[in-house]
Amino acid sequence: MITIPANCLARNNRVIISSDEMPYLVDTVTDTPSGGVRVAYSSGDTVEYKASEEVAIVG
Repeated sequence: MITIPANCLARNNRVIISSDEMPYLVDTVTDTPSGGVRVAYSSGDTVEYKASEEVAIVG
C-alpha cells in the first residue's frame, strides 16, 4: 500500500477508503470548482477529496 495525492488518482487505481474494507476501483476522476477532485468508484460510490489529500492505494 502506498499513498498519493488525490489529484494523481487515475482510472483503475484501487483506493483503500477504510482500513477494514476491500479497495475501491476508481472509475472516473473529475476536477471540482473548489479545486478538489470528485472520484467515482465502480461500486457507484462518489467521494470528493481536496487535491492534495493523501489517499492510500494498492500498488
